[in-house]
Amino acid sequence: MVQEKLDGRVALVTGAASGIGRAIALQLAREGAMVSVADINLEGARAVAREIGDSNGKALAIKCDVRKEKQVGKAVKETEERLGNVGILVNCAGTAGYGFLADMTTEEWLSMFEIHCNSTFFFSRAVLRSMKEGDRIINISSIDGVQAQFFATAYAAAKGAIISLTASLALEVAHRGITVNAIAPGHIRTPMGEMLIYFAPDFDKEIPAQRFGEPEDIAELAVFLASPGAGYITGQVIVVDGGLTLANPINRFTVKMMGLP
Repeated sequence: MVQEKLDGRVALVTGAASGIGRAIALQLAREGAMVSVADINLEGARAVAREIGDSNGKALAIKCDVRKEKQVGKAVKETEERLGNVGILVNCAGTAGYGFLADMTTEEWLSMFEIHCNSTFFFSRAVLRSMKEGDRIINISSIDGVQAQFFATAYAAAKGAIISLTASLALEVAHRGITVNAIAPGHIRTPMGEMLIYFAPDFDKEIPAQRFGEPEDIAELAVFLASPGAGYITGQVIVVDGGLTLANPINRFTVKMMGLP
């Protein structure tokens, strides 16, 4: 249990109105943190903040277009004024994007990096000015940033950039006692992940764990990385995918030859 260890901590979670961000915000609140719920969808953010409040937690809903530097600065300032300095930052805002590179517009490419990479830079820079020893930055990447992804080159490239940013920033701030880590989810049952589940409902059979992931699978790890118990873990990318990245063609063939599910 990390309940008492997160009491009084201030967490800011981007993309927190739904999916993985929502699950992380709720779980951090359950463990005692005060949570700033930031999202471009203000009504969704308010719903999450109310849910936290209804469970006797403390939360703040903030509308923020994470692509806009000034809005990011305003969101961090409001959080600091109403809750206190941010000690746990979770950069979770993101969007899916599909298509062949040859058909992609410049605007589509740049937008993918603005939402994933620029936002991570803007928020990290804004909170680092007041962060102190024991504080945490947790970035949400993807297994697509670890391995190639067909028909999603821009998305995979942006998620890969987050991994590189994580490792380099971890080196910059390690001497201050601040950790920076990334989580790389596999196929998670979220509004963004529902398209794969819709078009390939049996894809979970290709996952060694034999199921799609749930947002709570990611939230549990995020809470651990935010806790004092993770103080010696930094610059890492932790894959949470039920073993999918291990299921290469040779391994899948061998498993089927042995008659295993």
